[in-house]
Amino acid sequence: MAFSAFELLAAAVPAIAPHVVRGLMSTCTTRVLGRKVMEKYLDGSDGFVGVLWHKDFLFALDFFRRHKIVVMVSRSKDGELVARALHRLGYRTVRGSSSRGGPQALAELTDLVRSGWGSAIVADGPRGPAQQAKIGCVLAGRNSGAPLIPWGCHAEPNIMAKNWDRTVIPKPFARITVAFGDPIFVPAGADRQTCESMRDLVDRRMAEQEAKCRA
Repeated sequence: MAFSAFELLAAAVPAIAPHVVRGLMSTCTTRVLGRKVMEKYLDGSDGFVGVLWHKDFLFALDFFRRHKIVVMVSRSKDGELVARALHRLGYRTVRGSSSRGGPQALAELTDLVRSGWGSAIVADGPRGPAQQAKIGCVLAGRNSGAPLIPWGCHAEPNIMAKNWDRTVIPKPFARITVAFGDPIFVPAGADRQTCESMRDLVDRRMAEQEAKCRA
């Protein structure tokens, strides 16, 4: 029986990727800025909406895996590979993005956050533009009543991929800095215009965390 290239990847990548990520990250040292925010939300029992950029997804895979996190992943073929790898690392996933299945995935994620789950949304994924948040993370915060937690990351030394998001890959033994920004609360009855303003605020807060990590 012949297998397609995707079927082979679907079997191999989720099995191999977690070991590669863990192996690489185990050689690195990590410093955390905004530790009080991390301890209150990431180590606490309240739901939250974590916001990160697509370029930092590799490191986030390892950093958040010890916590009760649900991740929104696209319904694309690439998303299927990512979802399978996430499950092996202990994450829960909901499937959807701005281009397909977004409202259903957002509703499922919102229900989980209301029940105390932490969540992670790649705000500029899956197609960009890079480092420009889409409205989904703001709607998740509004609908769930949970705060948005902006999260930044930088590794030195690193390899920067030549793709749309400039994915950052820490080199072995890299020094990694992560930053948790102050929570952003979206008003429960926020209209579309208010949500757009909050989206701009997310972009600014994310840029601030990035700058802290690089400083």
